[in-house]
Amino acid sequence: MTLSMPAWAGDFVDTRLSFAFADDNVFANAGETTPNSPTARFGAGIQNTQFYDNFNTRFSGFETLSNIVLYKKMPAFFEGLTTEAALTVLLLERPSGGIDLRDNSSYIRLNYRPPGWGENEGLSLTGFPVSADRFRLGYAYRISWGGSGIFTTRATAAGVPGAKLQLTRDKWYAFAGAKTALVLNDLIKEQETLYGFMAGAGWDPFETLRVEAGGGYFQKGIVPGLAALGVEAPVNSAGVSAQIVHHVGVPVGTSVDFRLYRNDPDVYQRFFAPEQYPGGLSYSVSLEGSYLVQTLSDPDVFGRTVPQEATAVALQARAKWNYWRFHVLGLYRDLSFIQFEVPGLPPFTDFPNGTELKPEMFIAAGADFHIPALHFTPGFILGVQQPATFRSPEPLFGGNNPPPGLTGTRTVVVRDVNVLSILPTTCGSDNSTCEAEPIISAKGTFRWDLSEIVSAVGEVYYTYDANRTTFRDDVFGVAQPSFEKPHALGFNMLLQARF
Repeated sequence: MTLSMPAWAGDFVDTRLSFAFADDNVFANAGETTPNSPTARFGAGIQNTQFYDNFNTRFSGFETLSNIVLYKKMPAFFEGLTTEAALTVLLLERPSGGIDLRDNSSYIRLNYRPPGWGENEGLSLTGFPVSADRFRLGYAYRISWGGSGIFTTRATAAGVPGAKLQLTRDKWYAFAGAKTALVLNDLIKEQETLYGFMAGAGWDPFETLRVEAGGGYFQKGIVPGLAALGVEAPVNSAGVSAQIVHHVGVPVGTSVDFRLYRNDPDVYQRFFAPEQYPGGLSYSVSLEGSYLVQTLSDPDVFGRTVPQEATAVALQARAKWNYWRFHVLGLYRDLSFIQFEVPGLPPFTDFPNGTELKPEMFIAAGADFHIPALHFTPGFILGVQQPATFRSPEPLFGGNNPPPGLTGTRTVVVRDVNVLSILPTTCGSDNSTCEAEPIISAKGTFRWDLSEIVSAVGEVYYTYDANRTTFRDDVFGVAQPSFEKPHALGFNMLLQARF
């Protein structure tokens, strides 16, 4: 008689339950700001975060989610070969309510370890049958690239499968891989296969130093607008990323959103283990940079494509001294990098000649102190951001007959991908052109660990943002950008369970 395998409690891996009471701006009521800011309520989202939050994850931190991971690992019939597979399904709370189900990079993996090699060494082949989104280039998640979105949203609905071949030794690794996507060719009105290729390597020349680099090439199809006019204009992209990390007393980490989920009773993977304070000094400093380029439609010459360059740089420094933790975070992203996966602004189009572009830059620093007897950790963060902007040489609302009051060029603030704030035409008593002002944010935090899985988290933050705008009717009845009050005071109170 055969017996079925008993249920393993970790079949639900990386589960996060968040019960929040929050208000992103206590100075505003519903309908007074853009985006809308209702009064305090149960629930929170991306609007309750600051520009320096969640740098190494795609989530806001307020989601309720879980991963169902059906995992199996078995030795192969051939010496040195191990097989494993995981079906990973993400259960994610929708902002409008309910739960979405989506693949979270399910995989099949073959690992060959030659005789005499270490336990963590080997040659592995990983196949992603549905989505290879976790197979990415770059190192900090905020500026990573090459995920499913690299083929634009025209491909993600069909899924972006892929494969990765990696050789891992004691002090170095190297990998190569590929992805494919089905995207509608607007010229022939049929789906075609687009290809992406990725490769990279890392080396630890010293115990405290790691150097990594990777690059890729991706097809993105053709420009839809030109295809409608019978012109075939291919859009292709390529780029390289590199990182150097100096670390003492801590390993080189990676975003949880890069790792492949596994549920192995022999090697139990805990994503949210309690923070450890062994005493003494430990720290890590990383500097990362990416240079990308892609071909987009030339707005100045009909039917021609031109290369558009994109760059990003990130600095991360973290230190722990006894019960103190300190961190510094710096970011530089130009507008082309922010819009790289769209691609461009407007989509599939380069900026016209003469466009004034300014990159996003910010620096943030913080510290917290752990009180072990109370399991309590208060902290503080301060950050300054110069948001990305562009100002076209032509009127933003072009044509022969622009709406009254909307003539002239305007400065547009780009806060994130396709998140725009249009500034008024002129500012000040001298009617000078409006420019984006630095954004200042300060946040006080606390974390009270009630058990190994449940914590109470609190945040109170103040933001000064003189770039907030909304649209109001002028004397002609035409909606025009108008400045909002720059001050915002918000809070987030959460009860979180993670297991």
